Amino acid sequence: MRILKSASVLLGIAMVAIPAGAAIRAMTLKETMEYNSDVLQAVIVRKTTMKTDLPLQGMVYTHMTVIGESLITGEHVTKELVFLGSHDPADSCASSEMPTLQDTRVGGEAVIMYSHDTSGAEPVDVVFGFHDVYRIELAFGTQVVIGKGDGFAFPENVKLTDARAQILKTHAEILAAQQQKAGK
Repeated sequence: MRILKSASVLLGIAMVAIPAGAAIRAMTLKETMEYNSDVLQAVIVRKTTMKTDLPLQGMVYTHMTVIGESLITGEHVTKELVFLGSHDPADSCASSEMPTLQDTRVGGEAVIMYSHDTSGAEPVDVVFGFHDVYRIELAFGTQVVIGKGDGFAFPENVKLTDARAQILKTHAEILAAQQQKAGK
C-alpha cells in the first residue's frame, strides 16, 4: 500500500516538475512568488532520496525535511519538500534544475519557495528548481540571503531582514492584484 501511495505521489510530482524544467526563464521575486504557495525561512534537517520508474525509468526525487517559519504567515512549519534529482553520486540522477548541494545541505538554513500541489493522488509540496532555494549565510555579523544573479528572485546578496520585508511587500502586492482582478 505504501509503495502504491508513494508511486502516486511521485507521479503527481513528475507531472508538475518535468514541465517546469522545460520552461526556463528569468523571473522576478513577484513572478516566482505568484506560482508558489509559500516562502519559508527554514533549516534543512534531513534529506533522503527515492528511486522510481514513474513517469520515466530511473527517476530519483529528493525529499527534504525542513523546520522553520512561513515568511508570509509567520507560522512555525515543519515540511517535507520534494525536488526532482539527487546530489548522491550513487543515485546517478542529477537534474540541471535541481537546487544545489550547497543550498540544500543538511544543517543549512535557506529561504525556500514551494508549491503545494494537490493535482495527484496525494498532496505534495514541490520545490521546482534551483531558482526556489536561496541559502542563508552569516556575513559581517548578520544573516544574508545569497543572491543568484540576474533573472532570479534575489539577484544579489541581501540581508535576511531586507529579504523578509521584500517578501511581505511582494505578497501584499500579489493579494491586492488578485482582489482587484476579482472585483472587476
